[in-house]
Formats: sequence, C-alpha cells, structure tokens
Amino acid sequence: MSCNMYRVLLVDDDSAERYILRRFDWKSSGFCVTGEASDGKEALQFLTHKEVELIITDIRMPGMDGLSFLQELRQKKINSCVILLSTYSNFEYAQQGIRLGVFDYMTKPPADNELRLLLQRVCSYLTSEKYLQREIAAKYEINTEGIAAKICRFVLDHIEDSITLESLAQEFSISRDYAGKYFKQKLGENFNEYLTKMKMEHAKYLLRSGKYKNYEISERLGYASPDYFCRLFKLYAKMTPGEYKKNIDNKK
Repeated sequence: MSCNMYRVLLVDDDSAERYILRRFDWKSSGFCVTGEASDGKEALQFLTHKEVELIITDIRMPGMDGLSFLQELRQKKINSCVILLSTYSNFEYAQQGIRLGVFDYMTKPPADNELRLLLQRVCSYLTSEKYLQREIAAKYEINTEGIAAKICRFVLDHIEDSITLESLAQEFSISRDYAGKYFKQKLGENFNEYLTKMKMEHAKYLLRSGKYKNYEISERLGYASPDYFCRLFKLYAKMTPGEYKKNIDNKK
C-alpha cells in the first residue's frame, strides 16, 4: 500500500483489536496504516523491507512480546516512534517502555479523541529537531565512542555554524590529516560528504517547520547561492526543496 502520509504499523496478536484500530480515521490526522503484524517477530520481518514512522504495539503477545520487540528495534537502530498498548493498567510495563524509549503508553482500545490528540503530539515530534538528531544518530551510529563520534556530535550541534575540517582539527587538538583519515576510516566517507548530508538533513527539518524560504535556509546553512543549495538538496533528496515541502504539507 502506498501512502504520502506518516506510515503506521499495527502490532497485536488480537485481530479484532487490530481491526478496531484500523477503522480509526487515520487520514484526518496525517497517518495511514501500511502494515499489520501479530507479534514482534512478524513485525521485525515487515520492517526489514518497509519503513514506518509510527509503530503501535501491544505489550502482552505470545511469541515476541512488545517489550522484547522494542529492545530489538533499538538494537537494530530502527528509529520509528513507538506507542505501547495494553489492557493491563500496570505502571511497571509503562516504566519499562519508557526506559526503552517509547513515545507514550495507552490502555486499549483507546478512545478516538484520545488517539487523535496523541497523534497530534506524534506529528509534532516527527517534525522536531529532537527527532532529526535521534534519526541521524541512529543512522550513523553516533552513540559509539571515539574521535569520529565526537566529531559527528559536534557537527550536529553546530550545523548552522561555519565548520571545516581545519576548525574541527583545532577543536579536538588533532592534526587535519589525522582527523580526515580517522573520520573516513570509521564512517566510510570523507568529512565533506558527511557534512553535506547533515546540512541537507537539517534543511529537511527547516523545510518541515514551514518558517523559512529557500534562500533563508541557504543562508543559515552557509551557502552563498540559493541555486547551489537547491541543486545539492535535489541530489541528496531526489526532489527539489519545493517538492519536499509540498510532500510534507500533504501529510498534514
């Protein structure tokens, strides 16, 4: 199923509960259900060939339960937003889920107005800088240790500043050549390629905010020419900034 909204995966061993959730008016909240699974193992198989922005999963399931599933998601660096559902109003499960990074916890079946309000918060999160940073960190395995990880974090924290390999070498008291070679060895790409990717990811965030025009984003990212910025963005995102913004607006 194709969808230009935020994609949702429903995970529950009870097909009746999935049916109740599936009948919710997802489209009005900017979401669509693109997959279902009866347990965590089946959900992981689904996620090997499809990406979703939101996973709504039961906690108690035969096979792989919701908490084990969540642990696997984190190990595999699948960064989808996760909501836990359960008929058990047991705060112990909520606490375990919170420790594993769930977005929220609800008893099932959730009331339509309750789910609608929660999806509004999910939308805000998915367009936030916090989500962008987490998404990039997972993709590039920034949670590892070492100089490369510190450089990655520094770039993310100063993405709108003027950053060069020389300034990084000075920041971390290492030689420019060593910084460049070490970075490429650890991440498999040179520093300038990585910096451009991070700038384009940040450009996506700025476009999603709806607050800036292309030339303003170009200036914030340190590009003197808006046309050059647009060319870089199209090479990276396979669409122009305008097309990307239109696609995001269609999800709202």
